[in-house]
Amino acid sequence: MNQLTIVDCKDKIRWIGRTYDETEQKVTYFNWTCAGLEFEFTGNYLLAEVCAYSAIEFEGMTPNAPKRVIWPWIAVFLDDGEEPIRRMEIGHEQETCLIYASEQIETHRIKIIKITENAKGKVGIKSFLMEGEMNSIPQDNQSKRYIEFIGDSITCGFGNETTEKERFFYSGEENGWMSHAAIAARKLQFDYSIVAASGITVGEGIGVMKWPLSPMNQTYQYTDRYLEEVLESKEPFKEWDFTMRIPDIIIINLGTNDSSLIAFEGDYDKGEYNFENNYYSFIKNIRELNGPKPLIICALGSMDYYLYSNIEKTVARYSTETMDENIKCFRYGKINFLEGYGAAGHPSVASHKRMGEELANYIIRSVHY
Repeated sequence: MNQLTIVDCKDKIRWIGRTYDETEQKVTYFNWTCAGLEFEFTGNYLLAEVCAYSAIEFEGMTPNAPKRVIWPWIAVFLDDGEEPIRRMEIGHEQETCLIYASEQIETHRIKIIKITENAKGKVGIKSFLMEGEMNSIPQDNQSKRYIEFIGDSITCGFGNETTEKERFFYSGEENGWMSHAAIAARKLQFDYSIVAASGITVGEGIGVMKWPLSPMNQTYQYTDRYLEEVLESKEPFKEWDFTMRIPDIIIINLGTNDSSLIAFEGDYDKGEYNFENNYYSFIKNIRELNGPKPLIICALGSMDYYLYSNIEKTVARYSTETMDENIKCFRYGKINFLEGYGAAGHPSVASHKRMGEELANYIIRSVHY
C-alpha cells in the first residue's frame, strides 16, 4: 500500500436520506435507517474517518433489566449489489474504518448506509483516506420515483436478525436494509428514505406518562432532532428542507406504540379520542410540509391492530373535511408464527420480506406504479 491521501470529498458525494451537517467538527451524520452516501471510486484502497455516539439498550424486557452500551452499524455495497461487501460496527467515538480494498485499480460505485436506527447510536463521516480518487456521480435523478417511510420499530427492522423473541437485541442484529420498507422500495425500484424510531408514538399521551422519545409529531419536521439532543445544541432544532425532493408516496406506519400507551394509561375512550386528534393533525401537517403531490398511505401492522379502525375513521374525516382524496389506508398481514419472531416479538426478516412484498404489490395494484 502506498501513501494514503486524506481528502474531504463531500462535494462529490450523493447523500441518501436525511443527513445533518455538523459544522464545528465538519462531520456529516447519517443517522436515520438506511440513510447514507454514494459515490464513484477509482483506486486500490479507501478508508473513512468516522465519528460515532453510542446509546444504551436494556438486556431484557423488564424495567429493572441491566443496561448495556451499543454502537451503530453500517454496511458497504458495490455497484448494484444486493448484499453488502462488509458490515461493521462503529465502536468508538472516532475511528478509521476500511471501506474498500483491491490489489488492482478498479472503478466501482460505492454506497455506505446505516443499518441500525437513529435511537440506537449516531454515525457520521469526517473525511476519507484513499489510494485513488473519488468521482462525482449524478445527483438524485428526479425522474426516478421516491418513497418516504415514517414509522416506529417495525419500520426500523427492530431486532429482525435475532431469533430470541423474549429479549431486546444487540445492535448487530438490527438490519434496516432487510426491513419491509427497504425491501418494498427495492422491489418498486424507488429511491427511498426512512424516518422511524423504536418506541415512538404519533403524539403525547393523555396523562403524565411520557414515552422516552419525542413523539413523531414533534420530530418529523426536523432534520435530526435526536442528534441535536445528543449534541446538546443550544440553537433551535434544524428544520428539514422539504423542497429538496418531494416524495411520490409517503407511508405512515404508526399507532402500535400509541396502543400500548393507551393500555398503560387505562382510559381507552379518552386515549382513542386523543390518538385520533393527534393522527389527524399529523397527516394534515405532512400534507402541508410536502404539498399535494404525494399519495399518503396510512398503514398499520404487523404486531398490533387495535387502532386501525380509528385510523380509518380519522382518514375518512380528514379526506372529507379537506377534500383531499390522495390518501389511503393499508393493513399489513399479521405476523405468522411460522416466519419466526425477531427481538421482543417483532417481525423477523422472513416477516419483513413478506410485508415488503405485500406493500409493493398493493402499490402496484392500487396505484399503478
